[in-house]
Amino acid sequence: MKLFALTILSFITLSFTHSLSAQTNPSIEELQGIFNNQKLLITYREGEVVYGTYYFIEVHYCPSGYYGLYGNTVKRTVLGNEQKSNWQEFGSWRITSQDGVNGIYYSATNGNQQFYPIYKLNNGELFIREGITIVNRGQAICQ
Repeated sequence: MKLFALTILSFITLSFTHSLSAQTNPSIEELQGIFNNQKLLITYREGEVVYGTYYFIEVHYCPSGYYGLYGNTVKRTVLGNEQKSNWQEFGSWRITSQDGVNGIYYSATNGNQQFYPIYKLNNGELFIREGITIVNRGQAICQ
């Protein structure tokens, strides 16, 4: 039993170490280039696969520091129906560093503020947390 526990602990330690070395925190300049004047689609799921809520969020990052966010959710009910909702959010964004980690800072017009650290995986994909997909959809539509 002790050997099994040590094997599991070693595996977890190696997996954690490998995942830390497999991602880097891009420079502020690199992140600015990734987000500035771009339209990104961010997708993720909360909850179970069948009855969870799926989020589809399109964000337009304008060079002026303004952003427009257009969100959609889809949730399947126990009866097999789908509940859909849409929302919009607007505000300002900037690439900054917080506690030594570079990321994106949002300040919405409704008063909400949030910082998200951004990492880059070895394959070039952006990483915020497990389960979130970020896809570049081209140039942002800005006024």
